[in-house]
Amino acid sequence: MTDMGERFRLLEQHVQRAVELIERLRAENGRLTEERAGLAERVTRLEAEQRRLQEERQALLGHVEGMLKELARIEAG
Repeated sequence: MTDMGERFRLLEQHVQRAVELIERLRAENGRLTEERAGLAERVTRLEAEQRRLQEERQALLGHVEGMLKELARIEAG
């Protein structure tokens, strides 16, 4: 009977460790889910900023090209 009692006690310990591990994993999963959402928002903001900077760059290149053409016209005239 002692062997059965010892096996039962050991099983209870394993179950308790499994419960604790599940609790830790759930907490970690929650933290990682929140972190992932924050990172997704950051990526969205950075993508929007990248698009804005590309548009700004294109506009500046257009202005520079216009000024160079104007300078070439003045020099030729």
